Amino acid sequence: MTKPFDASFFIGVLFVVASIGVAALALNGRALPIIGGGRGPLIAVTIIGMSGCAIAGISQSTALGWTHPLIVIGSALGLVALAVILAGLFGWDSVVRPIAAVAPGGTLATATTEDLALIAIAALIALKFVINLGFAVVRAAS
Repeated sequence: MTKPFDASFFIGVLFVVASIGVAALALNGRALPIIGGGRGPLIAVTIIGMSGCAIAGISQSTALGWTHPLIVIGSALGLVALAVILAGLFGWDSVVRPIAAVAPGGTLATATTEDLALIAIAALIALKFVINLGFAVVRAAS
């Protein structure tokens, strides 16, 4: 049985906040200590985000079952995140370049592949968090 809003949920929240914070700082042009710039923030956000998912997300699969819609959606989003991460690390610009078209006013037209991948992975982490939060609220209410 899953326990919404238990310790693993709140630890996952800390990891989500940390990963989005690292992404925001890196996208604002700050070279972070130990992490640096370039691909470093992408690697750091990936490690932090996947750790949060392992603690608060996929750990629910044993209680819910691998065919539960939440687990299936989370796994599919995880595969998309993996493709985005690989695109950022290996310079596959065509995978992440469509993200620039979504930005208003063409503000991301000159963004690097790493920055676009960082934006995409931060957005996927936030989306997975919102889905998990919604599920936790529904489970707590029932």
